[in-house]
Amino acid sequence: MLIRSMGPISELDMDYSMDCYFRQYWRDSRLSFAGTNKSLSLSIKMLERIWRPDTYFYNGKNSYVHTITVPNKLLRISPRGDILYSMR
Repeated sequence: MLIRSMGPISELDMDYSMDCYFRQYWRDSRLSFAGTNKSLSLSIKMLERIWRPDTYFYNGKNSYVHTITVPNKLLRISPRGDILYSMR
């Protein structure tokens, strides 16, 4: 997790705001491929077709994925099936 900014912090409500990049890595051998040593960057549409861990923030009050004009997500797969999934 890369924290871009944090605040304001409310001691009364016991909460805060945070803008961050959240990255996850895992390996899915079903997605391994041959023919190149380069990773593939896939479109966000492919993200819905790939298994992802059901990650959540324990004791989180409210969270959302940042979308201004387009979703801020990245999906990259290596030839070994290593997956990088990043979102803001």
